[in-house]
Amino acid sequence: MTNDATTKPVTKLAPIRLRIPKLLDVVVISDPEQMQWLNQHVDVVRPLDPTASFLHKLLDQRLRVDLGFAGGLLPVFRPRSEAARADTQKKLFDRLESLRGAPGEERDDLAQYVSGEKHVDEIGLTVQQWCGRLFVSHYCAFKETYEAGRLIASWPSAPPWRTWLDRRNGKLARAKSVLEHNAEGDLHCIHATTIGMENVARSVRNLRGAAQSHAKQKLSPDDILRECLVAPPAVLRGCAREIDVPFLNQPLTRQSVVVFLVARAFAASGDFDVAFLTDGWSACPAREVIPEMLRSVWYAAHNEEVEEQHLHAKINTWTRLWHRAVS
Repeated sequence: MTNDATTKPVTKLAPIRLRIPKLLDVVVISDPEQMQWLNQHVDVVRPLDPTASFLHKLLDQRLRVDLGFAGGLLPVFRPRSEAARADTQKKLFDRLESLRGAPGEERDDLAQYVSGEKHVDEIGLTVQQWCGRLFVSHYCAFKETYEAGRLIASWPSAPPWRTWLDRRNGKLARAKSVLEHNAEGDLHCIHATTIGMENVARSVRNLRGAAQSHAKQKLSPDDILRECLVAPPAVLRGCAREIDVPFLNQPLTRQSVVVFLVARAFAASGDFDVAFLTDGWSACPAREVIPEMLRSVWYAAHNEEVEEQHLHAKINTWTRLWHRAVS
């Protein structure tokens, strides 16, 4: 984790465990160090094993089966042990490391929205298009793709009655078809324009709120970003076998479901590496590109000329690399 001087001191957040022997075992972790310890353990895995418990089976249906596409699982649900996943993740991280900023009209539209100069019915459409164009250069977002993206993004936490209804009436299948077609089958693009897009859109809305607050004008862009960045609310892990954990009174077992409250851990620490789970096998490849895009939007919204000149140099480099990558 980073040792940034402006990172908040972390107060130990005790784990919460709900355990009914032979029936239910849910362990909720919101302390960044405990989260990292568990995520690095070789026997803490994804996806959840549907044979481990009734809860595992329900969650597996909701995440792996319902959110499976013709091309396979979304990257965020692929197994830790899968060699192809690790190789693809590394290549994508290297590629996105070079592709920072938000060239073109999306950045300008987002900046005008944040500054209050421009009113739009739904800024999420612009965010979805920016996210999509990280992977498909001609990606175009429209109302149907945005509604489909929001459906997928909200699916893991949707109430059971709604997921049952959307399976039955075909709404889930139609949403997946629209997204897969627009992303040209690219699973990383589908992830970016659904789960990733929703968190970025919320962050942009938070930036707009911060821009209207005089009290926040003296904060540095990174401090603004710490206040406005929306991290994933939670991620789930299972256990391949029994694990003795130093900060738990009883071992984890195959029946345990581990819940990482990522957003709460980020709020407590202010550490961007926590928000993107950087220190581990499941690190988000967009660790750099998303914060830099949001900083770029913030600078442009405030017409900070010195910073803009620096960012325009980065954006020009981004554009050259991008056209080289897709040509």
